[in-house]
Amino acid sequence: MAEDLSGQSRVTVLLATRNGGRHLPEQLASLARQSHGAWDLIVSDDGSTDDTVAVLDRFAAQHPGRVRLLPPETSGSAKRNFFRLLREAPVAERVALCDQDDVWRADKLERLLAACAQTEQASAPDVPVLVASDLAVVDAELHLVARSFLAEIRTDPERITLRSTLAENALPGCAMLLNGALLRVFRDYPGPLDDALMHDWWLALIAESLGVVRVLPEPLVQYRQHDANAAGSVHRSGVRFVVRKVAELRPRAVPGTYRQARLLANAYGARMDAGIRRVVTEYGDLERRSKLARIWHTLRLGVLKQTSSRRIYQVLRA
Repeated sequence: MAEDLSGQSRVTVLLATRNGGRHLPEQLASLARQSHGAWDLIVSDDGSTDDTVAVLDRFAAQHPGRVRLLPPETSGSAKRNFFRLLREAPVAERVALCDQDDVWRADKLERLLAACAQTEQASAPDVPVLVASDLAVVDAELHLVARSFLAEIRTDPERITLRSTLAENALPGCAMLLNGALLRVFRDYPGPLDDALMHDWWLALIAESLGVVRVLPEPLVQYRQHDANAAGSVHRSGVRFVVRKVAELRPRAVPGTYRQARLLANAYGARMDAGIRRVVTEYGDLERRSKLARIWHTLRLGVLKQTSSRRIYQVLRA
């Protein structure tokens, strides 16, 4: 594993930006304050028209040799922007994903790195590992909205499994750190990822099907909601915000999970254990069945969201 002169493991932080100049300085300042100081920052900007690039240039000047901006490219979505970063950034043994408008707790990288190392030590060599933390939901001015994102969406981190992740993703990318094995597996599939619903969901599925996912209960990120992000149209109340923020609750997304599962089976099925491959493949094939058959086989496979209300929604949208 790459280390700096202090002996610390180096972390590559991948930051996707688009018109984030208002809140980006606070996110960058929280990166600079990390107790784990051995980090490099790779940025992909999606055609910003505000001062985002100027903010990044100033930060790069303050941290010479540690910040790299990829050549300008318009991707049109956070998903494609992060997929670009994951495919084009230098290969690294530790990778953290970073949104442009959050604030990291000072020990975020330190805590996630320790958890990743512990998980690797308890696993077979070269196992893909994804570690994530809980998040505190805050408003545009960093006032607390909810102390625990996972509690607010009534998700038990101990019950996050491959089956639940096929149905929904509860782990935002900004709370994730992945090891080099997971990054390499991601890059092993060169095909289009249009049917992957979100970059973080896709990474969680790879890790659940081929490796290990570990979730820390501490909220290591202040997860900001504001008028310019995905939840800006939602009233600033905890439950309504986080329910809207979880992308899989959109009407189109339940059928989309079938297509995402088919993509997962096509990309990595040959590497999966037989039982895991069967679940992923059978769930992916449900789109071709009748509604009653989709409901029956979803229940039979146990590919279910965590709460009763979300399961009812899932069945209605099957």
